Amino acid sequence: MPDAGPDEIADVLRAFGLSRVRVGIIGATVAAGSVTAQDLMAALQVGRATLVPHTRALVEAGILVEGTDPTMVGAGSGFNRLVWHVDASALRRHLGLLERVLGGDTPLAARLGT
Repeated sequence: MPDAGPDEIADVLRAFGLSRVRVGIIGATVAAGSVTAQDLMAALQVGRATLVPHTRALVEAGILVEGTDPTMVGAGSGFNRLVWHVDASALRRHLGLLERVLGGDTPLAARLGT
């Protein structure tokens, strides 16, 4: 299957009611391994006020795992900067559940003949 273009991806996200920001957070984090808020704001061209509720929801869902940047921890640094990474098994569980919800008892791909 050929790669989808940006318009097709936007159409799919819209059709399923998926947030462009949340999908972008997951994609950027998977690509980088771990990210900070600054990394995500730059990659997604969003501000902190937009980013925070999305990262919080993904952490609550178990998809993002939150930690502190070991290079920026403690009183000497002035703050404890957060970093996130994706829990791949949690992401796979969520995607598998979505497929089961859409496809019933039989995997969706099998029901569609693919």
